[in-house]
Amino acid sequence: MEVAATPIILALALSVLGILALRRPGLALGLVDKPGGRKVHARTVPLVGGMAVLLAFGLALLLSPVPPAVYALLYSLSVILALVGLIDDSTGLPPLVRITAQLFVALLAVYAGGPILTDLGAWPGGAPLQLGALAAPITMLALVGFTNSLNMMDGADGLAGAVALVILAGLGIAAVLAGNTHVPLLAATLGAALVGFLAFNLRAPWRRRASVFLGDSGSLALGFALVWLAIETAMLPGRVISPLGIAWLLALPVIETLNLIIRRLMRGQNPLHPDREHLHHILRRAGFSVAQTTLLIVAGVVVLGAAGMSAAWAGVADEWLWLGLFILGAMHLVFTERGWRTVLALQRLRQWDLPGRKYPVLAGPRLSPGRQRLAVVGFYLLVVTVPFSFNTPALGMAALALAVVTPGAGFSRTMLRQPFAWVAAVLAAWVLLQGLLSGAPMHSLWHCLALSGVVALPLGWWLAGNVRHVVGGVLALCAALFVALALIDTAGVGALPLPALMSASATQGLLLSLPLLACAGLVVRQARRLRRARLREGLLGLLALGLAAGLGYKLMLLATPLVARVEAGGVMRVRTDLTQLIELAGLPALALFGAVFALLLWALWGLWQQHDWPRRWVAMLVLLAVVLVSAVAVAQPLAGPSGALVYSLGLAVLFMAAIHHDRLRRLTR
Repeated sequence: MEVAATPIILALALSVLGILALRRPGLALGLVDKPGGRKVHARTVPLVGGMAVLLAFGLALLLSPVPPAVYALLYSLSVILALVGLIDDSTGLPPLVRITAQLFVALLAVYAGGPILTDLGAWPGGAPLQLGALAAPITMLALVGFTNSLNMMDGADGLAGAVALVILAGLGIAAVLAGNTHVPLLAATLGAALVGFLAFNLRAPWRRRASVFLGDSGSLALGFALVWLAIETAMLPGRVISPLGIAWLLALPVIETLNLIIRRLMRGQNPLHPDREHLHHILRRAGFSVAQTTLLIVAGVVVLGAAGMSAAWAGVADEWLWLGLFILGAMHLVFTERGWRTVLALQRLRQWDLPGRKYPVLAGPRLSPGRQRLAVVGFYLLVVTVPFSFNTPALGMAALALAVVTPGAGFSRTMLRQPFAWVAAVLAAWVLLQGLLSGAPMHSLWHCLALSGVVALPLGWWLAGNVRHVVGGVLALCAALFVALALIDTAGVGALPLPALMSASATQGLLLSLPLLACAGLVVRQARRLRRARLREGLLGLLALGLAAGLGYKLMLLATPLVARVEAGGVMRVRTDLTQLIELAGLPALALFGAVFALLLWALWGLWQQHDWPRRWVAMLVLLAVVLVSAVAVAQPLAGPSGALVYSLGLAVLFMAAIHHDRLRRLTR
């Protein structure tokens, strides 16, 4: 253990010392990045970070237990690319010269003993997707392509280094699962050198801007080393993570580069021509700070890598992973193809619930920063894990309720003005009283309390002040459902070391209906824009239509029969969630349940009449109310492990609309 830790610690120390030693000579020799043009920094910054990382990595490997034959070719070719980048940093090289040098290095890597990408996982049905004679050219393409991908991503302080660090961590985990020891040690050593560099490159409270950059010398060498290790990990003989799982770890930089080339070719531009339409440029123009931009993109790499590798480890078929990558690529192309429109959309999303803007009344009372963070974590924990039978959805709902309901948040003051909240509270109290008097089991009592709507009140109040999280919640729920459906279709799901997926078909049907309504609304919106000859909206419309079709198909496959119960006299009676409520609390409970939805529909009618919201939104919410009532009237969706929380999610959106109607009505008095 001490021998393995020595090169890691040494790489970290040498990287820090190397940057401190090279900064002054770099400035003296003019090896700097000057502000101006496409550059956003305001001062001259030395480009010596990459050299320091490469030197620290090479010197630390001399003391590692990894045999030199394992890393000698990798390091030698990385040094060649670093020298090419160093010349480009100092004097500038034409793009064709840079690409030619990279192709030459890739050719050496393939024919001098480097790793070869021999397969890309499996075909549908399980047969391996062998590359055969295409293995060498595709490997060269992968080496050159990702090398440039990381170079193009090096446009914000800490971005390329942090993304590389995440990828190295994922590759190390995949190699450990495969029983390999050399790749994890190489990844950890290079990662330690990167940590030393990020200490000078990441923005922090004590440093407002980066004091050193990677430079082309660093980004080219680092990108080459990453894709080398990725191919080697994907081709390990005892691999547990398939090549498609590794591809998800590298997906965001690669998709960014491919879409950039496609956009430039569509406009008749040179694909190597620089511009300001990278993802980090779009986020910066939308108002995100440099640190926030870096955090968002790195978080995206973490989420995609974790999702893809977890799915591959769990045995999800490769065709699902391919489909996910294509969907991600299409979404990214839609997001970035019209940069100015994306910027405006992001700005509206960021300002949607801020006071002093177009709709100041929609904000409502603001939570303290600590409570807001707790509520956000609870909300996304709820929506991401609700398709699974974990205990975490209930934990997420409890965290959000704790942040909202405790004194000082303004929740009770708002609820006292809402008639639907009074009716829901009366229904909950009546159900609780009748349940305690009759000795009803706890699960029946919980289901009936969820039907009353009191469980959804805190979430509805919070969403009314954080409307933009409705969009984020729908996207997170769609992603979670995609993973859940992929796992359902995977053979041997029961053997997974995870709790089983929700098995109640009625619960699954209700859960699929929630994002289906959102996708249908987006399809209608895009169709209206297409009718106005905005043909560029077609791709987003097709994507939404595809998602809606997939969710609808899965919904039709679910069998949700009425649950029959045989009484003592041989009489067959239908048992649904609504009949269970009547059995527990009688017809008064049914009347109160109907009153809650009548008040919600009245609020939606007010939004429709006053044009306070787009009418397609109101129509979607009316459909949501119909779906919720129909589901509990004809089946038992609350019988699933998270059925009550799924129902509460949909009901909370209706509560949000009713609260908005009340605030808008009070504003116009």
